[in-house]
Amino acid sequence: MPYCIRKHLVKLLSLILALTFFLCIVPMLTSANAPVFSYKDAQDARLRALDCMMTCAFTQEWDSKGVANAANPLRRWEKPMKIFVTGSPSKDDLNQLNAFIMEVATHCPNVPNIRIVQSEREANIVVYYGPLSTLGQYVDYYHEGNWGSFSFHYTNDVITDGKVGIATDVNTTASKRHLIREELVGLFGLSNDHYDYSDSILYQNWTTVPTLSDVDWLMINMLYDRDLKCGMSASDAYRILREKILK
Repeated sequence: MPYCIRKHLVKLLSLILALTFFLCIVPMLTSANAPVFSYKDAQDARLRALDCMMTCAFTQEWDSKGVANAANPLRRWEKPMKIFVTGSPSKDDLNQLNAFIMEVATHCPNVPNIRIVQSEREANIVVYYGPLSTLGQYVDYYHEGNWGSFSFHYTNDVITDGKVGIATDVNTTASKRHLIREELVGLFGLSNDHYDYSDSILYQNWTTVPTLSDVDWLMINMLYDRDLKCGMSASDAYRILREKILK
């Protein structure tokens, strides 16, 4: 084959390979760089948060049988949450938990009262800090390798008790601050993640954002809206909340 033809074929092959790489990598970059939560006005913010909530509140990342993204009705707490902390939490871990409890009390008036208790016997939520290899001993339905995890039980779709596990040997201080908020928000009933907004505590891709964003607070308040009931379907909840937003 003449040299000039081989040269053009090499260039063509290089272009094809580059294009293939571009087409493969762009979706990954798009997913990894989702926009932050932004909106035109309060109504627009609530409509965007409602769409996001449909994923987070009405599907589970993993159900008790290990099924991913399993559909479920509305589930949330109806009684006060009493948290017992065990394992080896640092002083910062305890401070962050207390700070988050105060944040919820400030932003979410309809969420049942949350407080720290001094014994597991009093508690309906156990938060465990310990080595990654031990999380499965404390959190039901634990998926191997997760640095933070939660599980809960419910009766008639009312959440009755739960557990949270945070790994102390692989997480940084920043990632523990993120995970205690992410797992507790999941335990509130927003039991799945999403790909919509990268500043959300429930964003699927790994981040260490330290606080909840506006979309997170809006989703929690919608989940605990007084016009919704435990066991309600996603379609009924969506209709009720959308009508209230558009009034």
